[in-house]
Amino acid sequence: MTTSKASRLPTNVRPVKYRLTLAPNLKEFIFLGEERVDLEVLESTSRIVANATELTVSLAWVTLVGGVVLPAREILLDEASETVTFVFGQPLSLGAATLTVLFNGTLNDQLHGFYRSRYTGADGREQYGASTQFEATDARRAFPCWDEPAIKATYEVTLVVPSELVAISNTPVVSETPRTDGTKAVHFAETPRMSTYLVAFIVGDFVPVEQRHPSGTLVRVWALRGREEQGRFALESAINLLTYYNDYFGIPFPLPKLDHIAIPDFAAGAMENWGAITYRETALLYDFQNSSSATRQRIVEVVAHEMAHMWFGDLVTMEWWDDLWLNESFASWMGDKAVGHLYPEWQMWTQFVSHDTNAGLSLDGLKHSHPIEAQVKDPSEIRELFDAISYSKGGAILRMLEHFLGADTFQRGLRAYLSAHQYGNARTEDLWAALEEVSGQPVTAVMNVWVKQTGYPLLQVETRTRDSEASLHITQRRFLYDHLLEEGAEDTTLWPVPVSVLTPGSPQMLSLLMRDREATIPLAGGRDAAHPAWVKVNADQTGFYRVNYSPQEWARLRPLIEALTLSATDRLGLQNDAYALVRAGFSPATLFLSLAEAYRNEGDATVWGDLAMNLRGMEGLLWDEPYLHQVHAYGRQLFRDAVRRVGWDARPGEGHLDILLRSTVLGQAGVYGDAEVLEEARARFDRSLKDPASLHPDLRGVVYGLAGEMGDRATYDTLWDLERKATLQEEKMRFLGALARFHQQDLLQETLRRAMDPKEVRIQDTVMVVSAVAASRHGRDLTWEFIKANWDEFDRRYGQGGFAVMRLVGNTGAFTTLDRFLEVEAFFQIHPSPSAARTIQQSLERIRLNAKWLERNRRELAQWFGARR
Repeated sequence: MTTSKASRLPTNVRPVKYRLTLAPNLKEFIFLGEERVDLEVLESTSRIVANATELTVSLAWVTLVGGVVLPAREILLDEASETVTFVFGQPLSLGAATLTVLFNGTLNDQLHGFYRSRYTGADGREQYGASTQFEATDARRAFPCWDEPAIKATYEVTLVVPSELVAISNTPVVSETPRTDGTKAVHFAETPRMSTYLVAFIVGDFVPVEQRHPSGTLVRVWALRGREEQGRFALESAINLLTYYNDYFGIPFPLPKLDHIAIPDFAAGAMENWGAITYRETALLYDFQNSSSATRQRIVEVVAHEMAHMWFGDLVTMEWWDDLWLNESFASWMGDKAVGHLYPEWQMWTQFVSHDTNAGLSLDGLKHSHPIEAQVKDPSEIRELFDAISYSKGGAILRMLEHFLGADTFQRGLRAYLSAHQYGNARTEDLWAALEEVSGQPVTAVMNVWVKQTGYPLLQVETRTRDSEASLHITQRRFLYDHLLEEGAEDTTLWPVPVSVLTPGSPQMLSLLMRDREATIPLAGGRDAAHPAWVKVNADQTGFYRVNYSPQEWARLRPLIEALTLSATDRLGLQNDAYALVRAGFSPATLFLSLAEAYRNEGDATVWGDLAMNLRGMEGLLWDEPYLHQVHAYGRQLFRDAVRRVGWDARPGEGHLDILLRSTVLGQAGVYGDAEVLEEARARFDRSLKDPASLHPDLRGVVYGLAGEMGDRATYDTLWDLERKATLQEEKMRFLGALARFHQQDLLQETLRRAMDPKEVRIQDTVMVVSAVAASRHGRDLTWEFIKANWDEFDRRYGQGGFAVMRLVGNTGAFTTLDRFLEVEAFFQIHPSPSAARTIQQSLERIRLNAKWLERNRRELAQWFGARR
């Protein structure tokens, strides 16, 4: 592991245009490069400093106006600062100059920079391709450059590749020139001004499906030869999304083509390279015979997210990485907005609350969280920002702001912002200024608190009656999971909170902007003790905060959950707040468990999914308790009616959410040990071995997973054999997930071992498999020992940062004892991981929270579950 000391580049020289030629060698896994960079010298200097790392620079010179050539006397590569300094014999005069550099590098296997990708070709032989992943600071691994988002330039790219392969970059191909050595030079049109991290090169045996949008943009979906027809659904989605975005933003997509490329090996879900978006295969390819409805939704969601970046991120780019949220939060919010427009029946805002709002609330309830707008300098600090704060919390506050300002006003502000800053850079305050201008509201004053301050408020709600007049009294304080752990002054942070209130006595929703510690809202109609009214604060969960009620208020809300009177989003929010309040010690653990029983009549897939996730979270804390079997019995009883309602087979007229609901409730009931569910899963698994088509794609994940839960060695070997034979990556992932769910220690150990072998499991999927084993009661401790024993290899592959290393170290947050806390702390003190430093601190905080929560609740839970026999 290397610890970077990179810092900002000098501003005395600025690139205007790169002419870049790269020749990847897919046999020796190296590449040769030459670049000519048109510069503007802003201050006289004899040194030019750019970013470069893991490159060998052999030669460099500057050509001045008039043709004078100055060779570089010294070329100083500094791996610690990730820079290359070209030293010349005399100062460069102000004005234009051209820097020429010859260099070479390695096509690495670490899924960043310019890296290699292994796949099985249409002829059944092993082949290699090459791809790029430059966000955040990895363009410097492919060519010397000014690798900062504000230093935009244009790019004219030429790729020299084997003649039988395809080369793709950000812009259309201008020419292909055959060469005598079996290669061809593929020359691409010059790009608009753009940031380095959005440049892309892809080489491989790819074939497209394509369609021209009515606006003139050529849209293509590329896949490995033989898989191209699996791109049809993504192509249809991209065409529809382009229509929506062109209209919503009021600025048509500015490039002549928009490619979507399925890469065999890819670290993240997708990457928004301008005009050449790269994806994991599972996020782009859909097999109409073998893909599930969940995959169909995921494809639309990911494509929508990445296409939103074409405007927010690519056309207008954050000035520096502390404003990363301007890219990711916006794409999270806008992507779901676009999908909801295409598929209103999917109820995307309910799903958004579960997947984004609640994810942000969960992480931001930790002391070791960070502001949305975070100060960063080092690449490892930058990589840590790619988390639920930058993606999910930011998206949730944008939803909150849109609701506060109104959708039409919000859209006008976004259009003004994009128009003012297109092809340039912007900061958070620029967005606030545009929204403030069109709305007349104090957007900057309100929203700066939300983006610059860590955490969020908990609203304590109490209804009061005086002289037959009812009112709602609200107080705010910071929500922290560890507020009971340490002595000291209470956090006095305040937020301007857009409060919305539902009541049965008011014809419309009540609302106010709460700026102080306390607020009072009059309620329509008095409160009759014989017929008590109810209040639901944070209507439709549009606000980024949690709400706690008195025991009496919680009791009044319960019948509304049982009768499905409240919206699905509100029902989801109530149980999620209840679970968080229990975890933080504001309420006894039995509050959540009792409230969960009110959801027996629930019919919404997203509500059940969020509830099931919280139940799994509590179960994980109780894995080592003697009453775990009673926890499972409670779970079986809770899910029993839902299992009977949804059944195993689709009914006529079922919708998309009905299909997702079936997977959720069957899968969870099976984990709780429902004998009928397990028996049926086993029967369907056995039948599928003889007739694979008999098992519907929407049930395969559930059935394979439950087969693993109750499987033996023979089942284990069968699943590995099926995984090897599968050609659809989605199907492979189902089998790998199932192989992580066996109960036998030796089989789980074998799964972990095989996950580290690139010939068995793709490097992109290793951490997913390891984390899946860690997520089970039988694999948690085993996985930790495996991670420690193989840390050097994990660090080599993933230590430079990204989702993989954060997910890997995040597995330790499931431990529940202070002994494990000390062990994890000691290990990472000896084996630091700079790109996951904050994640390590968050995991340690979670372990302490888990241990203290058990200490507080263990006895009461034992009594509560014992009384249910």
